[in-house]
Amino acid sequence: MHKHPALIADADGVIVFWNAAAERAFGHGAAAALGQTLDLIVPADFREAHWRGFRAAMQSGHAEVEGQATPFPAQQADGVIAERPGRLTLLRAPDGGAIGAMVVFD
Repeated sequence: MHKHPALIADADGVIVFWNAAAERAFGHGAAAALGQTLDLIVPADFREAHWRGFRAAMQSGHAEVEGQATPFPAQQADGVIAERPGRLTLLRAPDGGAIGAMVVFD
């Protein structure tokens, strides 16, 4: 069983991986999460900044917080918003270009 909630989104911010721990942490089953954008868990007040940073990271292949323990505001299925510490890893093609992102939450 996965201990830490984890998700992977493609370069468009569409969720392509959602583990069982993410189901428990966020209240969305994998079937409901897969194919949705990260708006599923990014609270509305944070979306503009999130997408600006996400697009910049996908274009540049760089994210300032990559690999660092970072608090991410996240919204659960029941509407509760909480800061969840996690680590962002950009996923890269062999040429170094970003093709997605993974976050593993503590």
